[in-house]
Amino acid sequence: MGTRLLRRAAICALVGAIACEPAAPPERQAPEPSEPLRPPDVRGPIPDGIKLADYVLDASLDAEKHTVSGTARITWRNSTRSPVDALVLHLYMNGFRAEDTAWMAEARGAHRGARQGKGDGKWGYIDVRAARLLAHGPAADFKAPEQRDAAATTLTLVEGNDPSLGQLALPQAVNPGEAVTVELDFFTQLPRVFARTGYDGEFHMVGQWYPKLAVRHEDRWQAHVFTLHSEFYADFGDYEVHLDVPEDMVVGATGVQVEARPPENGRKRLSYRAEAVHDFAWAASPDFLEYSDMWRDVRIRQLIPRALAGDVQRHLDAQVAALESMDARFGPYPWSTITIVHPPESAGGAQGMEYPTLYTTSDILRLPLPLRLLGLHELLTGEFTTIHEFGHQYFQGLLASDEATQPWLDEGINSFSNTLALDDWLGADASIARIGNQRVSTVDMIRVALGAGSELDPVDRPADEYRDFTGTFGGTVYRKTAAVFHTLRALVGPEKFDRAFRIYCDTWRFRHPTGDDLVAVLLRELGAKVRISETGPDGQPVDLDLRDYLEQGLKTTATVDFKVARLANKKVVGTGGWHRGQDGALALAEAPAPEDEVDEPDDGTSEGFALIVREGEFRVPVELEFEFKDGARERLVWDGQARYRVFTFPGRRLVAVAVDPDDKLLLEGERLDNHMRAPGHYKPDGISDPAARFAEAADLALLGGLGL
Repeated sequence: MGTRLLRRAAICALVGAIACEPAAPPERQAPEPSEPLRPPDVRGPIPDGIKLADYVLDASLDAEKHTVSGTARITWRNSTRSPVDALVLHLYMNGFRAEDTAWMAEARGAHRGARQGKGDGKWGYIDVRAARLLAHGPAADFKAPEQRDAAATTLTLVEGNDPSLGQLALPQAVNPGEAVTVELDFFTQLPRVFARTGYDGEFHMVGQWYPKLAVRHEDRWQAHVFTLHSEFYADFGDYEVHLDVPEDMVVGATGVQVEARPPENGRKRLSYRAEAVHDFAWAASPDFLEYSDMWRDVRIRQLIPRALAGDVQRHLDAQVAALESMDARFGPYPWSTITIVHPPESAGGAQGMEYPTLYTTSDILRLPLPLRLLGLHELLTGEFTTIHEFGHQYFQGLLASDEATQPWLDEGINSFSNTLALDDWLGADASIARIGNQRVSTVDMIRVALGAGSELDPVDRPADEYRDFTGTFGGTVYRKTAAVFHTLRALVGPEKFDRAFRIYCDTWRFRHPTGDDLVAVLLRELGAKVRISETGPDGQPVDLDLRDYLEQGLKTTATVDFKVARLANKKVVGTGGWHRGQDGALALAEAPAPEDEVDEPDDGTSEGFALIVREGEFRVPVELEFEFKDGARERLVWDGQARYRVFTFPGRRLVAVAVDPDDKLLLEGERLDNHMRAPGHYKPDGISDPAARFAEAADLALLGGLGL
């Protein structure tokens, strides 16, 4: 009877575990927003003069040949103080044109673990087949023509040394305050997707697909060759986009859909409008199911293959959590919609990429049955990707920094924000993975990843100076940046830091902040010297030199590493021995006290010693905790400037020392030497003693085998 019950219980457990694969829920749709932006009283103001590049795109998708043909009408306003006689264009798709482009030469046919396919469909490119100047005049009364001007001036696009850049010479310079409209006919061949953009069967992820203006900074174009780690930098503007696609395609795009013409001859025409954005991307597949929900006045639209639709609620929960956190922390999300594209499992190269009001996420990991039975749960795959890619709507879409020059301002600051979003969402239960009651927290994830080459390159360097072969980009730009700001937040206090960082976000919305702009706000709001402790070891206050901290964290490869090098107790210095009395004669008071260390000196006759060494080059204040025999604990803050410091406690027996007991220094990856206990005061942890016994047995076996 007992055996049959156990067998039935086991079968029920197995069936339950297998049945936990979620089924696809019914599709649901929320109404399309009428405007691409949220109401002004919700979103806040949009600064005047930020819209410098407007686009009208008209494109047609050939889903069998995986090509996009169309026209791009671009109006650019010269907001600089110098005349401009040529326009520089990014031709990003040409990065996938041949083996010797800058992108392919560095990537060698691979990106984030996905590899370029072989045979037909391997390459992608963009070909600008004609260019025309349509209009040129003062910006105050200049209107882009609605129809092509018969008297348009023919222009010639000249590709650069790397085909990801091109230049259009103008017949007449565009003076400050003037605007110019050009129109380009282009043909884009999508590659089989392995890096952000392309196709997989009937799925099409159409990013970096049209000729796109570079950004003009006074006397030069900020135009970067498209390389492996560089992403996209452009001016804000308004987009009007018309897409002609097969009738069965379900389409997701930047902005809001403003028109859908009745299908004709197996095709349909969809029109979109986006405002105050700096890019436009879209995805199309006949296999998409659609799920739309509302968060306040923002529509959340998910396009997901049927095979993955059972996970739609988990992604929605993550998206809502990200909106709740970031809208409150960093300012209101300004757009009325967000579209989440779930590429099919076979198109993993398209996963995890951001565009204005649209991003691609990744699949939720299908855990093997034994791991599910053990209670393993993780957020690191689909849900964390959803939070991370939405975060780019702030640090790439809204605070539109130059990602090629300073990628940390987007990827790193966004990674920092993602952990805050998870903490806001899950509170005390915030973890990126757990099995049973064992958890891996968000900061654990960052700390573990710090060793991935993050000591080779400084954080603040251009994307194209990171070599793929070193593997340093992710560990440095994403994780080390996050650690720098988590550590700073812990040192100065979350409330003070969060207030200062919100001021940065509010000040630079719809602009292009640099690293210097962020540092300037922090210095102004937090102060150049931030008081960490009112009383240090010498009775003097301990301050954090904020400028020095940020200089070390962002511009050097210095590492944070402290160590408890030694802990000991000695008998206090006595008065025994020969001393001269008041009469000048020597007298023997008592026998000299021994100076050797002792295991168990009595309190009152003990003097505790601790040697703390700064092994890393990074200088930063650090908190220390000292535990004494009577159970008392005392904390001190050391400024961490010297290479080492000896701490003494006359009349007190020291039993333990801990460096950074509250884990504030997330920048410190190596922490195994941050604790030490005096002999005879070890606490069993269930690991150390068995490990020591195993090591001893292994040593004896080895020595025996050698005949020693």
